Amino acid sequence: MGAPRAIALCQCFNGALEYQAGHWDEAEVALNESIRLYRGLRAASGEALAWQRLGVLQTARGQVETAMRSFEEGIAVAERAVMRAHCQTRLYASMTRNRLIAGDLQAANRYLSLGLEMSERHGNCATCDALLLPAAISLRIAQGELQHAEQFCWQLEQAAGEYASSMWIAMARQSRGELLAAQNRTEEALESYEEAYRYYRAAGHNYEAARCLSALADLHEIRHAFQDDPRAVEFRRQAQALFEQLGVVSP
Repeated sequence: MGAPRAIALCQCFNGALEYQAGHWDEAEVALNESIRLYRGLRAASGEALAWQRLGVLQTARGQVETAMRSFEEGIAVAERAVMRAHCQTRLYASMTRNRLIAGDLQAANRYLSLGLEMSERHGNCATCDALLLPAAISLRIAQGELQHAEQFCWQLEQAAGEYASSMWIAMARQSRGELLAAQNRTEEALESYEEAYRYYRAAGHNYEAARCLSALADLHEIRHAFQDDPRAVEFRRQAQALFEQLGVVSP
C-alpha cells in the first residue's frame, strides 16, 4: 500500500521483535528505518520510541555512549510528542539502566528520578513500568537501599501477577533474584534466577536468559558448596555461548 506511517510502525515493532529474538543487526536496520520514516512524517511519538529501542539495543551491545546519544535524540524529539510523558518515561528508564551499566550511579539516580516523575504525571502504564521498575530495583540495590528496592520489587511482582505474561514473570523473578542475592539469601536467589531463565528461554529472549545464567554462575561461586564449582563453570559456558551468538563482547 505504500503507507509510510504504517511502515514506520511495523519497522519499529519489527526492530523490537528482532532484538528480543537475538537478530541484532536486523533489529538495528529496522529501527533506523523507523526513525527515518517517522522523522519524515514529523511523528514525534513514534520517532522517540524508536530512538529508545535503538538505545536499548546499543546498550546491550556494550555501546553505552552511543546509546546515550540515541536516548538524548529521543528526549529532544519527545519534547514535541503527543505522548510526551510516556515517551520520556521509557527513555529515562533506559537511560537509568545505561548509566548503571556505565557505573555512573549519580547520573542513573537523576534519570530514575525524572522517570518516576514522568510516570506519576501520566499515571500507571504497563509498558513504562516494565522498563522503569527493574531499573529502579537495580539502582537501589547498587546504592545499598534495599528497603526501597523491596518496594519497587513488590510493585513489579504485583504487576506480573496481574498481567500474567511470561515476560512480566521473567522480569519479576529476575529482579527478585537480584534483590535476594544482595540480601545474601543465596538459595532463594538461585531459585528466582532459575525460574526467570526458564521464562526468558520460553519467550525466546536470549540476552536476558544469558544474564540470568551469568548471575547463577556468580551465585554458585559465592555459595561454594558441593558441586557448585562445576555448576558455575557450566552456567558461565552457557551464558558465554548465548552472548557470543548475540555478538556481545562484554556483557
